[in-house]
Amino acid sequence: MRPPRDKKLSPFRQRDDQLRQGRAAAPTLRTACPTATVVNVTLRFLTPTLPLHADQSFALYPAARAYFSYPCPYGDCDGVFDVSEPAGRTLAREKAQVAGTLTCSGLRSRDGLVRQSCGLRVNYTISSQHESAGAVTPGRRVSGE
Repeated sequence: MRPPRDKKLSPFRQRDDQLRQGRAAAPTLRTACPTATVVNVTLRFLTPTLPLHADQSFALYPAARAYFSYPCPYGDCDGVFDVSEPAGRTLAREKAQVAGTLTCSGLRSRDGLVRQSCGLRVNYTISSQHESAGAVTPGRRVSGE
């Protein structure tokens, strides 16, 4: 019996595997930023034509993985929106909220053309809440107790 040939993964499968591995390797929010109690991420897609994509919202709590890369919502696109850098600014308390716009650099097939630039734009908003300096989290001991 011949061994199976090595099949090249499709760009979509590669993207999914990359996202899955990245999420699995990311630390929890509790580890990445012990004072963060919640991080909210909102993605609003700016499509030039119909149909419009629904907004996506994510709330990350301390036990969640601190991973801030999201796939392009087009099913035939291999792009990823990575908002790790702006999320890092809110976690570092540089700003309570950050907002900006990204353009998808993935490739997709449309209008009879194969593997054209996607170009979907997304407005993102990321905010984080932190426990105050004197607050005690349940289960956490304060010195002197």
